[in-house]
Amino acid sequence: MSIWASVRASLALLAPRDRRRVYLVVIVQSLLALLDLVAVALIGILALLAAGAGDNQVPPQVDSILSAFGVGDVEPYTLAVSIAVIAGLLMVSKSIISYTITRRVFVFLARRQAQISSSLASRMLTRPLLDVQSRSSQDIAVALTLGVNSLTMGVIGQGTIFVTEVATLTVLAAGLMLIDPMVTVFTFVFFALVGFGLHRALAGWASRLGGTAVSTQSASIASVQELMRTYREISVAGRRGVYVDEFHRLRSSYAGTQASLQIMGQLSKYVFEIALILGGGLLAISQFLTRDVEAAVAIIAVFLAAAMRIMPSLLRMQSAGLRIRTESGYATPALALARELDETEGSVDAATAALSSDVTERLVLGFTEGFADFDASVRMRDVTLTYPGADAPAIDAVSLTVPSATSLALVGATGTGKSTLADVMLGVVRPDAGSIEISGVEPTEAVMRWPGAIAYVPQDSAIVTGTVRRNVALGLPVQMIDDDRVWEALERAHLADFLHGQRDGLDTVVGEEGVRLSGGQRQRLGIARALYTRPHLLVLDEATSALDAETEDAVARTLAELSGNVTLVVIAHRLATVRHSDQVAFLDDGRLVALGSFEEVREQAPAFDRQAQMLGL
Repeated sequence: MSIWASVRASLALLAPRDRRRVYLVVIVQSLLALLDLVAVALIGILALLAAGAGDNQVPPQVDSILSAFGVGDVEPYTLAVSIAVIAGLLMVSKSIISYTITRRVFVFLARRQAQISSSLASRMLTRPLLDVQSRSSQDIAVALTLGVNSLTMGVIGQGTIFVTEVATLTVLAAGLMLIDPMVTVFTFVFFALVGFGLHRALAGWASRLGGTAVSTQSASIASVQELMRTYREISVAGRRGVYVDEFHRLRSSYAGTQASLQIMGQLSKYVFEIALILGGGLLAISQFLTRDVEAAVAIIAVFLAAAMRIMPSLLRMQSAGLRIRTESGYATPALALARELDETEGSVDAATAALSSDVTERLVLGFTEGFADFDASVRMRDVTLTYPGADAPAIDAVSLTVPSATSLALVGATGTGKSTLADVMLGVVRPDAGSIEISGVEPTEAVMRWPGAIAYVPQDSAIVTGTVRRNVALGLPVQMIDDDRVWEALERAHLADFLHGQRDGLDTVVGEEGVRLSGGQRQRLGIARALYTRPHLLVLDEATSALDAETEDAVARTLAELSGNVTLVVIAHRLATVRHSDQVAFLDDGRLVALGSFEEVREQAPAFDRQAQMLGL
């Protein structure tokens, strides 16, 4: 991606008002180049004064300029000192103002960086589950953090510097053309060729380094995550050394990339220093060969003064161009994520997106009023879903109704679509055809309109690093967590006795991914999380599979207590846990084969009846 393409793509993520601010800053920074031009002109006048200092006379061309400003009678020495001071003040003032503006720009971009990250995260979290799962967790993390940082501070920030320096060079060139067109053309063509050649030599390298850096960084994160998740298995298999070697390879690659980036950043400075010496030498020789000493000294002084501003400007422009190339590689994941979100924006329900803006207010309302206007009924009509790349539907024209305060058991062999049906029912996966309604609206709208009224317990509850309190009240701000509710949920999930025996109680740290808890305790913590909001619709996907028989029986009694007040949708292989459900739905290859009471389904589905007989039911 070219420099301009990277800058345009990054600017597109800013709000229109913020883009206008960036454009205004570039214009103001560009106009500051006029201060440099005036300073350089004053140094030219100073050089002419110095050339005529021997006979204490002001050169005619200088005298006419001074007379135009009404200072023709001032003593040459006083005049020279005054001009030198003014030229110096102009240059210093320009540098200070430019630094101040640049600093404010980067502070501004740093704040917008957080907004862009939050906006992308918010937009991504409105996407269906399959869209979210199409990217690895480390790629998403890199895109939302390092990627956004690179496109704001790196691409946009350096882009403003690049454009400003181009404007500075343009203004200086225009002014110097009035003094000596031939020398100006020589000077700028010479340095332009040096800069262009250097950029061509380094641009591709910078892009490759940026891409390599972000890929190795992402792979390093993935390697550590994989190692932590599978530590027991890897330790027992004696493969820890393999992971260490791979991690070392990735970090060595990243370190080499960083070293190359640092070397590349310094190379431009040395190349331009050499170019300045060669260019200055060529200019001096040509001037003394073709002009008288007075004119030659004046021209050389002017162009050396200009070079004092041109060289830093060229260096900053060159550095900014290379940084944009490098940061574009880092920013690629964020730009790709933004592009994908833009392309699929139409599939997000506008009402749902709007509801997400004041979710905290509705959470409080739901906690205090108990979801009074929520009807915990579920209606599915001809729902069909085929996973990308699959030959057959995972769910094939399923229709069913779960009245409020009743229970439905989803049963069938492994891989028949039970969990997929639950995902579709909850709105985390969008069906290809058919409709689902919870409380008369689409599931995603129901979730946002009544946050907490619907709860879900997966087969393997994800545990976040932190305390038991944080895990039970997952995602809630600390000030909104009700400890009494937390204890109530833990009591219902039969985990409270364990925590009462812990010194820290609700502040007990569970470790990364719950490593300090047993499998059964992690699952009970997930059940407590679902019960915290006192939901009216509860979906459990093999929620008791990791529990011992006694705990499973206790949790089953808790669920039985909820029956008649809460709508329950339970996925289970253990038929004994679902035989008292109001409805049983038997799935086979994604199709609803039988629906009715436990005994009715036994009569309708021979395969289900055989399972029940094998279990002595």
